[in-house]
Amino acid sequence: MEFKTLATQESEKKLFLNRIIFSIIVIVFLIVALLLRLIQLQIFESDQYKLRSMNNTIRTYSVPATRGFILDRNQLIIAENQPVFQLEMIPEQVNDIDATLQNLIEHQLIDTNKVKDIKDNIERHYQFKSIVLNTKLSDVQMATFANNRIQYKGVDIKPRLSRYYPKNEVFAHALGYVGAISSQDYQTVNASLYTGQEQIGKTSIERDFEPLLHGIPGNEKVLVNVRGKVMENLEKTPYQSGNDLILTLDAELQATAFNAMKNRKGAVVGIDPTNGEILIFVSTPSFDPNLLSRGISSSGYRSLQTNKNKPLFNRAIAGQYPPGSTIKPIIALAGLQQGFIDPTKLEPCDGAFYLPNYSRPFKDWREHGPVNVKEAIQASCDVFFYRTAINIGITTISDFLKKFNLGNLTGIDIRYEKSGVVPNPEWKKNIKGQNWYPGDTVNNGIGQGDMLATPLQLAVATTIIANKGKSYQPHLVRGIKNAQTKTIESVPPIVLTDITDINNDHWDIIHQGMSAVINQRGGTAFGMFENDYPLAGKTGSSQLYSIEKTKGKEIPDNLKDHGLFIGFSPLDNPKIALAIIVENGVSGRTAAAPIAKKILDVFLDREKT
Repeated sequence: MEFKTLATQESEKKLFLNRIIFSIIVIVFLIVALLLRLIQLQIFESDQYKLRSMNNTIRTYSVPATRGFILDRNQLIIAENQPVFQLEMIPEQVNDIDATLQNLIEHQLIDTNKVKDIKDNIERHYQFKSIVLNTKLSDVQMATFANNRIQYKGVDIKPRLSRYYPKNEVFAHALGYVGAISSQDYQTVNASLYTGQEQIGKTSIERDFEPLLHGIPGNEKVLVNVRGKVMENLEKTPYQSGNDLILTLDAELQATAFNAMKNRKGAVVGIDPTNGEILIFVSTPSFDPNLLSRGISSSGYRSLQTNKNKPLFNRAIAGQYPPGSTIKPIIALAGLQQGFIDPTKLEPCDGAFYLPNYSRPFKDWREHGPVNVKEAIQASCDVFFYRTAINIGITTISDFLKKFNLGNLTGIDIRYEKSGVVPNPEWKKNIKGQNWYPGDTVNNGIGQGDMLATPLQLAVATTIIANKGKSYQPHLVRGIKNAQTKTIESVPPIVLTDITDINNDHWDIIHQGMSAVINQRGGTAFGMFENDYPLAGKTGSSQLYSIEKTKGKEIPDNLKDHGLFIGFSPLDNPKIALAIIVENGVSGRTAAAPIAKKILDVFLDREKT
């Protein structure tokens, strides 16, 4: 039997004690670490884990607000909401978003071209808010989704309200259209006021009055189980509907003008001269805003964009045309006011006007013989206005036309209006790098050359003539109906121009000349209206080609003259002013005046009752 030495026993004892101490240290360390982690979880991270726990059982869903209606001046609904079924996703409930989107594309439930916008919206969305994938599901698409629903956790079909335009194309350029909110839209709005499920205005009234129309969303807190099924409704904050807009437009006159312009390119604008309210706002060809609001395909939208007739183009405010003879009443007024025209004097017209050192004459459309200023307006004598323009000078002409708001924005309450062009030597030098010549002045005297005006500008200028110097800012919104109080806030008229330095006798001469256009033999629109028709008007043509260059050749339709007409009625107390342009209509008499008659027959017939 072996005995351990005292030294060996001491060594083993020391080793044993060291192991005990090490074990105690490890145990203490683990206990401290556990306590620290517990403190971290209970104190510092408790809110986070409480939120995670709550989110497993409580969900807050945003509820989109109902968009306000749009009505005409007689409160006929021209934009409303209809129920549709749309496809929505809650990203937090989707395991693999990319794979899910790809499957949806393969099942033709979403458009490939919309994936980028969908992903952008997912990145910026609020927790547990739905993302719209398809704004209008067809019956076939709903059946496809139902058959494959098990593949699409976090994706569901939801009933929603979608914008509907009962008059289809008739009001399209005035109202505009709505669409699904895009990443670009989010950059221009307060994102907290949008759920991502509603539609947003894209153009015209729908866009420019978006803050009034869209309302304020509500929300719902619900208790859900682990599968996301709603077990109990906990709390509900109701949404606030958007306000209704009452427009200045007259649905009956609008439809009359639109139908009269069908199959033609151009525009019709009608304004109440007493307050600037726009009664008619037509641009043709038009488009059906329902197609765009309910989710047009990429190819369909591209087809609209590339259509050679430009149906998306708002000709009423952005189409710029040579005004032609429609500005002759203003040129005549300038000549009278400046003392260059004697209202009793006859001026010769042999069908051509000659300038010194010019090899070719400036031709008239026919030989008129001796005419005074009233007869020159009545018969649209070019030679009379060539001579008047040279006598007045381009500076006076330019300044005078701008008094009638030509060359200036009117301030209409929708965006993208064009200002037109009232040329002068400075303009030509700056824009074209060319000098001004007397021939330029001659052409401007009949509204040709570089002069351009929009149909809206011509309508405003006509209200100034009708009112003998005064006009109001043209506007489309007449009133705002508050969704909560149901009260209507009217939009007051704003004075745009007030010309007070023109002799009243000179205004009367202009009115007489424009009345003679309609009601006296030799007038350029005589015979197009009944006898003694209560209308003062002026026809016009915008020349788009050189007669010499096309001599002996058939003129292509797209190079034929535009036909124009302006007018106001009744004569003694004007209540409507019109401007009409028919692109490539050849003549204001044959193309535009008949449209004015159809509109005014309806308007004046109503005035009798």
